[in-house]
Amino acid sequence: MDRPSLDGYRRPLIMLVLIGMLWLSGCATQAEPVAPDESPSAAYTRLGEAYLSQGNLPRASRALRQALELAPDNAEARQAMALVHQRRGDEQLAATAYRKALETAPDFTRARNNYAAFLYDQGQLEAACRQLQRASSDAHYPRRARLLTNLGRCRQALGDDRAARDRFEQAMSVDAEHAAAHRQLAELDIRLGRLDSAERHLNEYRRLAGPDRQAARLADEIRHARHDQRSTHASSARP
Repeated sequence: MDRPSLDGYRRPLIMLVLIGMLWLSGCATQAEPVAPDESPSAAYTRLGEAYLSQGNLPRASRALRQALELAPDNAEARQAMALVHQRRGDEQLAATAYRKALETAPDFTRARNNYAAFLYDQGQLEAACRQLQRASSDAHYPRRARLLTNLGRCRQALGDDRAARDRFEQAMSVDAEHAAAHRQLAELDIRLGRLDSAERHLNEYRRLAGPDRQAARLADEIRHARHDQRSTHASSARP
């Protein structure tokens, strides 16, 4: 009789241990159920992500290190580790982890979006826009409208209003109910003095997101801008 391989026993044992750890940590309702055929590295990755969602960085780090020891090419674990480093303020380690994740899985759109946000926070706007541009080309990404809106914000931060408007409008073509794109267009139109257009986008934003503080702020800005326009016109009409 052939002797069973050690891995054949090791995988179910690891799964049982991880399920127990998730239950005891109170993360069971936050993590995806562990599939019977899931690899040990993937299971440790889920555990690490569950701890990360709780804000428990030491346990998240330990679980993700274990995942990477078992499978160094695990891009999910690598990008989750990047988030751990980022939250700890270890920028160089975070950047390295993001790059390694994307080298392993260039089509990993969620990691590329997170890397872009990291670069943006670091003030590397051109690099952030490049990452967002590539990420937003993923037509199957469920949050593509958000990616396009973020790309528009990035282009706007670089002073390219035309490219920003194109991306906001593209976001609305992808998802007509994407409130953030209407808000960004309202802000852009206010700055450019296109107040009728700004008001239309503000009304759409209110319809989709409700009367929140952002809407109130934009309404105030439109009101003040209209007052300034009337004052300017009145001054220019005086003999």
